[in-house]
Amino acid sequence: MKKILVLTILLFSIQSFSQEKNDCDDRIVPYWWNGTNSRIDGESPTLRKAFKEIQLSETEIEPKSGFITLRLNISKTGNLCKIETFQIDENYKSTEFNNGQLVKELEQIAIGLTNWKRDKYYNTYNLIRLKIKDGQIEEIF
Repeated sequence: MKKILVLTILLFSIQSFSQEKNDCDDRIVPYWWNGTNSRIDGESPTLRKAFKEIQLSETEIEPKSGFITLRLNISKTGNLCKIETFQIDENYKSTEFNNGQLVKELEQIAIGLTNWKRDKYYNTYNLIRLKIKDGQIEEIF
């Protein structure tokens, strides 16, 4: 009985030490919360420049109108943890632009964004919104 108890305690101890925690596991707060102010260096011009090529090349997006939101979860050290995407058509119904291919391309661009700055040491999220109108990306904000 003692051997089983010792073995059980040993296994639990090993398991608790083997669970590594990284920056992305911490609580996430919005970029605007309590002066957190997480932003990419250069703000809007940097974002517009990063997405400019796809904005010019994608001219036949289906459905023709709606919005795409990329939610970038950024660690307290300024690294990208995860991207969540939301796509809605002009009637605010869930959709997939270009059968989901457009979001895949946008996510690849977002992964390349670096130089996230912060005023406080928190995990945050930032939103990038794209307005689709007449089959084109009309606005990035």
